[in-house]
Amino acid sequence: TLTVSVSGCSGDEPFVATTTSCTIQKGISANGDGANDYFDLDGFNVRKLQIFNRYGGKVYERTNYTNQWKGQSDKGDELPDGTYYYVIERNDGEPTKTGWIYINRKN
Repeated sequence: TLTVSVSGCSGDEPFVATTTSCTIQKGISANGDGANDYFDLDGFNVRKLQIFNRYGGKVYERTNYTNQWKGQSDKGDELPDGTYYYVIERNDGEPTKTGWIYINRKN
């Protein structure tokens, strides 16, 4: 509950604080074990996600991304283990984020 007091008058309102991760994971296992199986971008309000291979070829693109990337290409083929590069465009006006993510399906 949050209590606010203004000019001698106060009021109480329920208040729920939520947290979101500010860091982007550096790897996915995408092996179906339930841990790190997808590229988790919850809280980033992603307008568009693009994934590129090490040669700069675009292998995946999704608008209004909601954690669908599990290491597959746009055609649904499983991508080989390795380093990929991402570009994240956001809906909230925040700057575009870029970085790398590693796919490692081996246990």
